[in-house]
Amino acid sequence: MITAILVGSFLLLMVLGVPIAFAIGIAAALGGLAYAWMGNPFVIDNVTLVQKMLFGINSFPLLAVVFFVFTGAVMAHGGVAKRLVAMAEVLVGRFPGGLAQINVLSSMFFGGVSGSAVADVSSIGRMMIGAMVADGYSKPFATAITLTSATMGPIIPPSIAMILFAYLAGNVSVGGLLLGGVVPGILVGLGQLVVAYVHGKLYHPTRTPALPPGEKLRRIGAGLAGMLTLLIILGSITLGLATATEAGAIAALYALFLTIVVYRELSFRDLPRILWETCLTTSVVLFLIATTSVFSFILAYEKVPAWVAENFLALADDRWMLLVLLNVLLLITGMFIDMTPALIMIVPIILPLAQKLGIDLVHLGVIMVVNLSFGLITPPVGTSLFVGCRIAGLPITAVARPMLPLLTVMIATLFLVTFVPELVLWLPRRFGFVS
Repeated sequence: MITAILVGSFLLLMVLGVPIAFAIGIAAALGGLAYAWMGNPFVIDNVTLVQKMLFGINSFPLLAVVFFVFTGAVMAHGGVAKRLVAMAEVLVGRFPGGLAQINVLSSMFFGGVSGSAVADVSSIGRMMIGAMVADGYSKPFATAITLTSATMGPIIPPSIAMILFAYLAGNVSVGGLLLGGVVPGILVGLGQLVVAYVHGKLYHPTRTPALPPGEKLRRIGAGLAGMLTLLIILGSITLGLATATEAGAIAALYALFLTIVVYRELSFRDLPRILWETCLTTSVVLFLIATTSVFSFILAYEKVPAWVAENFLALADDRWMLLVLLNVLLLITGMFIDMTPALIMIVPIILPLAQKLGIDLVHLGVIMVVNLSFGLITPPVGTSLFVGCRIAGLPITAVARPMLPLLTVMIATLFLVTFVPELVLWLPRRFGFVS
């Protein structure tokens, strides 16, 4: 009965349009009231509810989320995006479909410094959609390729979603997860570069003008200075020089130095605005973790994870069938729930079953993040989808058709990541994060 009240009230609040963090918190509070009504008030009384919320966010590794969000905000406002676009033009601008390929490669680069699909769409999309339309591309295609390429943000390190999975799983390496996302993120990018190339050969063979050698070197140097953020984070973690939180702090300091001193795109007067943006973003994540901690506690008390494990084992008695069912579940969930709350809600339930079937947790984490990236660009709640369509001034239905071949590439990548674990585990194993 408690589980029915918990899940039913949550779904009802979601249908009514209540923000998901509040929907989860209210549902948990109603579960506590139901315990009191049934004569068992000490399971989750008011004091326990607050304690569980505070305990859920009282974690040093979660500080890495704050630092990564701050670093991404500094990079987004500090002129890094336009320099990465300029570097991408040097590398792929002379191929057919040059601007489309620049769009994809810029998103790959920017994902390596921001870790956010929405920040990618906002920064790269504002520059590239208009430029592509002016060069003769259709606005729906320009928007579609911007949206799908932005999904590399949560996959390629530094990935906030990977850090969150590591926190939820408890005994998995952050460094291993970050490295595990490198190859899948590159595969998504390469697939979309192929689509952009084919589209260019068929419909848009024009190429960007040739650049003098000196200008090429200048653009590459300026772009690599921004990409050094990724090397700072990965290098310090993989070499054992810093934890993820410490690496995030170092990256934040480097981002400030780069954008204020080197690029001179920001000043100290811009910092309050960036700090406020960081606070807004991280407060949503932390409040979600706090409320979901109570929600998950009640589910665990009601033995829901054990029930799910037993029933899933009846359907999937080996790891491959479980991964198929998990992918179907995540694809459906991602359409209705954003990536962060989906991870917070599903990981504690699926984790015991994955461990029982011997699925590597780094592999599991990367599969979940790659899969839930689809939800960022699919209706009805795709956050990146709404941002991109608002920038382009298009209805959501307009980008559906040009997005199909790009989504096909992403599905193929998800299939490979799921059934060829070595694509995920090769780099973490090389650096000793996976045995």
